[in-house]
Amino acid sequence: MMTEQKKYRRLVDNLSSLGLKGMEINLDEYLEQIGNKEKSVIEALCELTDIEMKLKTDRAIHGCVKVANFPFLKEMKDFDFSFQPSINEGQIRGFENLKFLEQKQNILF
Repeated sequence: MMTEQKKYRRLVDNLSSLGLKGMEINLDEYLEQIGNKEKSVIEALCELTDIEMKLKTDRAIHGCVKVANFPFLKEMKDFDFSFQPSINEGQIRGFENLKFLEQKQNILF
């Protein structure tokens, strides 16, 4: 029979082998919250998998940007609207919510 320490070590090793770094990094915090009855096991697992999914999505985006060979990553917050005063800043910032996609509209500027 395995001790709790061996089971824990096996779990950490399994997470590492599966490449689940987000879950591995946050495991101790969530085990403590479960132990303190702050979270249920199901709630903790849901949050841990959410963390892992976000990490994988972020890595995928980073990989796509790298493969695209962009000289640098620029976001809306980095855009210098003073460089082109004829651009309507309010209108462009309105596109950030992506509502035009829900409404099946094209945007031209």
